[in-house]
Amino acid sequence: MPIAYINAVLALGDEQLAKRLQERHIRVLEQQVDTVPEDARARMLLASRYAWLGRKIDACHHLEKAVAMRPNDPNTLYNAACTYGNLQMKQEALTMIVRSVETGFTDTDWISRDPDLDCLHGDPEFERLIDEKKRKEIP
Repeated sequence: MPIAYINAVLALGDEQLAKRLQERHIRVLEQQVDTVPEDARARMLLASRYAWLGRKIDACHHLEKAVAMRPNDPNTLYNAACTYGNLQMKQEALTMIVRSVETGFTDTDWISRDPDLDCLHGDPEFERLIDEKKRKEIP
């Protein structure tokens, strides 16, 4: 179930349908993780969905496993940062953003305006990271 579809339903104001779709998506992801425990992407998606429902302990459990499986994958680290950001875990989100940039995540413009990272916007260390990265991008 594409997350974009759930977000569109939510944007249209049908919170009940969005919640049912989220729950269905979670069941599918849980099934996938039970069947293929080494599926880091499924774990990351599951963590994101748990965070959306406020299930912090479950979200963190799957985040940690996904990051342990792919500790140098910039996209995994970036998605971990976003999920930590949605959980309002500022220090963890910042740590993951730094690691994702260090391992090759390059979309500085998106990082600087991603709503999943709102808890970091305005943070001096986060802003310094963005400024440094943008300076390096200028030819």
